[in-house]
Amino acid sequence: MKESATEDVQGAVEKLRAAGVSILLEPTEKPWGQVVAYAADPDGHYIEICTPIA
Repeated sequence: MKESATEDVQGAVEKLRAAGVSILLEPTEKPWGQVVAYAADPDGHYIEICTPIA
């Protein structure tokens, strides 16, 4: 699984969706405050998009 950190998880998900990428999990806030989402690349590998951990 590849991980990518960004302050704008929702924006990244919308760009991926517009490009036809499958979104596996919409942006979700974890109990510790981090926002994460998951997408799949064309080969089916999971990509985690998340806010940085402070």
